[in-house]
Amino acid sequence: MILGPYNAPLALASRPLMSLFWAVFAPTVAVYFLVGAVDAFTGNWASDQFRVGGDAPTRFILLSLAGFPVFVLMTLWSERIGAGPFGGPIRSSGDWIAIGAVTGPVVLNLSVALMASLFSDGDPNWAYRDSVDPALLQMDAVSLAMVAFVVLLTPLIEEVGFRGFGMGCLLARGWHPVLANIAAAAAFTAIHQAYTLPALVPVFIMGLYLGALRVISQSMAAPIAAHISANAVSMLVFAISVS
Repeated sequence: MILGPYNAPLALASRPLMSLFWAVFAPTVAVYFLVGAVDAFTGNWASDQFRVGGDAPTRFILLSLAGFPVFVLMTLWSERIGAGPFGGPIRSSGDWIAIGAVTGPVVLNLSVALMASLFSDGDPNWAYRDSVDPALLQMDAVSLAMVAFVVLLTPLIEEVGFRGFGMGCLLARGWHPVLANIAAAAAFTAIHQAYTLPALVPVFIMGLYLGALRVISQSMAAPIAAHISANAVSMLVFAISVS
């Protein structure tokens, strides 16, 4: 792996379109492909799981089945072009992994608490758009598949995609780290379409923090640890709130 500024793999500099595809479009394409393939043999069974009233645990099983191959293909592509499996170095000096794991949930939950105090108006579901299936906000939705998808698979895909490929590509092309971080955080925020506008503010703040960890630590390990830890704590808070 040949590294440039801030340990960004130089191989990513010439691949902005593929970096964008993996970060923004690949997970959605994979879900549509899987649902279409399953529907071809079962009628509209898979599509029905994603409609209002569909079975939430089954939905997360399908999301995981679509997401896992995406992560594998991302890492294989990244390794093949010379950017390492995670779109950047995974080894981290010092205590950055521990710092990320401890501070990630703090940054996310403090920003969520602040926005909730300003915009929730007592509504426990203030963060979600009206189009979100209410079944996803109930205890019945909590399952092993949901935990695996939210806590492990999603952080890995999003960090490799946005902080690895996205920021890595921009940094390797000579972008200032602040601008690269803002661009990656904006794209990261844009894919979270289930949230209301006030709830997107913590997502953007978290995106900026994850990008800062990537730049300061010059490693992918810290933002991955922070994202997994933040989602794990959020998952726990959600499970307690709906129990």
